Amino acid sequence: MTNERPQLRLRFLQPGHASRHGATRVTDVVARPLSEPPHVLTGSSFEHGTLFLATLDTPHLSRPTVQTLDQLIRLLDRRGAAGLVLGTPGHDLTSLPEPTLAAANRLGLPLLVTSAEPTAWDHVNEDLRLRRAQFAERQVEHLDGLLNRLPARLADPTAARRIADWLSLALDAEVLVSSARRGVLAAAPDSAPAGLAHAVITAALETAAPVPGAPCGTMHTRIVSVSPGSPGSPGGEDEVRLAIASHSPFDSAGAALIQHAAKLVGLCDQARREHQARVETPRSVRHAAFQLLMRGETVLAQVVYTGAAQALLDTDTARVFIVDTGPQERESTLSWCERALAEQAIVSACPGKPNHILILDPVRESDRVETVLKNMIAARQGHLMGQSRLHPLAETAVGYLEALTAVGDAAGTPHRIRLGGAKAKFAPLLPRREARAWAADLMSPLLDDFPGRGDERKLLLETLPTALSFKHTEAAGGLGVHRNTVTQRLNRAGRILSLDLRGSANDRVLTLLALDILALPAPDTSPGPTPGDPAADVPDFAALMTAGAADGGPKAWAEERLRPVQADQRDLVETLCVWLENNLSTRETARALGLSEATVRNHTRDAATLLGMDFSTKMVGIHDTDVVTVADIALALHVLLGRPALSQPPRD
Repeated sequence: MTNERPQLRLRFLQPGHASRHGATRVTDVVARPLSEPPHVLTGSSFEHGTLFLATLDTPHLSRPTVQTLDQLIRLLDRRGAAGLVLGTPGHDLTSLPEPTLAAANRLGLPLLVTSAEPTAWDHVNEDLRLRRAQFAERQVEHLDGLLNRLPARLADPTAARRIADWLSLALDAEVLVSSARRGVLAAAPDSAPAGLAHAVITAALETAAPVPGAPCGTMHTRIVSVSPGSPGSPGGEDEVRLAIASHSPFDSAGAALIQHAAKLVGLCDQARREHQARVETPRSVRHAAFQLLMRGETVLAQVVYTGAAQALLDTDTARVFIVDTGPQERESTLSWCERALAEQAIVSACPGKPNHILILDPVRESDRVETVLKNMIAARQGHLMGQSRLHPLAETAVGYLEALTAVGDAAGTPHRIRLGGAKAKFAPLLPRREARAWAADLMSPLLDDFPGRGDERKLLLETLPTALSFKHTEAAGGLGVHRNTVTQRLNRAGRILSLDLRGSANDRVLTLLALDILALPAPDTSPGPTPGDPAADVPDFAALMTAGAADGGPKAWAEERLRPVQADQRDLVETLCVWLENNLSTRETARALGLSEATVRNHTRDAATLLGMDFSTKMVGIHDTDVVTVADIALALHVLLGRPALSQPPRD
């Protein structure tokens, strides 16, 4: 108001009162001549917070005037007045008697002076009421905007940033939320930490001074404690503070808004820390245990997974479920599974697939975990589930692989649930120790005795899975390199391994199988034979296949694997056999079958799609144990039909 009506500006008569009473809220103004008796001066009722204006005829105070003034001060204090203004129109009042000043100071009643004419105060109460209404509307609007910035969950990690962004816009200020231990939690704009760092370090609650790094001019800063620090934090080391810097001083509305924002930030930070202690820390433990099991390190997993639920891992066998939440948010389903399966199974969010939830079920006397999950899938539209067969705990990775393959096919089943095992890759079906010894021996020239640089070996290993599964032109697209580069790398790897990786489908298939085997977790018992050791009993390919066939698993797998193509009337099985026997050459296959190249191309592509092979030629990594390659197709045909004929490649 004083910006628009400067004649109404007041001056505190006592220097210390400006800081103590400057923010006092005035509800009304009452003006009376001081010449009236005190009981008449205050006879009319007025609200708590009224500013009383007493007009003096002269700046020179007589003894009776001083006595009247002293009585008035005591009466105003009892009535809860906001202050006493002494008006001396056209004159300046510089001081009052010391006893009068002392009395006002003792009672906490601020004394102010003005030289404005009495008419200048006309209609001031109407103006105050209008401004109070505008202030109230602005406060409601601000609070509404502040509450609208709150997320659905207070523990949402973006809550502090959203509140800081809004407060920065509302006050045209720089805003920083920080703690000594966790650093910057939120800043708006992004440059705020540089400008407010000095104020936060010095811990000044309110200042008006140049801020280092800020634009020219005085910056008004205010720091509010948001939360006292997490329990057990010595000396409040994790105290969270809200710091604000603005070119304009903060009025009462701005100060109130800062306090409200600080309370909300504090609530959100407390909820976030409680959520971390209650949810995120146990999740980290479960995730670590699951990852150790995926690597076959059961003992370490049992050490990590301490507490009441540690008995979950006191089992010999387990199975894996994978829930795919599809287009829906994973968090709600993950939280539900954690609650429903507490102390029944290990539940973990998959780090590599944002829609997948992993569940390890140590099957005991009941199928409660399976029943709970099946009911959940039935109730949640868009969710899919894959389930593995029962496996030794040390082979959790095999169970994961089965469940991952199954969940990829679950959409085509009536209940959106599929049991894995039959759709798994071939490598996990072989006896692990013998298979690893065979694969390590085949690949040892590249893995152990590599004659070149380490980075070259890395490039060759990254190239092989994709380059051996597709024609060079297609593989080049998947790898993002020129086809000549693919050819050069295959030639180089073939020379090192003493294999014909370009002209022999046999060598292609066996190399891909070896890479699949080496990507699986190593056996957790004593070390196997050392590659290159003449005394080591390393089986050849035929002996490995014989050992794998002992339990009938590979044959059952191959029958299930080939069922989709065997049911096709186009005799896709014959096309695949001839195609593999001709080193994946479409031209030679067409000539042998008496078909057009287009027909062969369509048949092989359709057959591979039915068998789960991805023809998008995206890069296949050496650790992608869930990706079906041409080797899996060839091995299924070899196990069931003996075609193509596969044998141990001779070494030069």
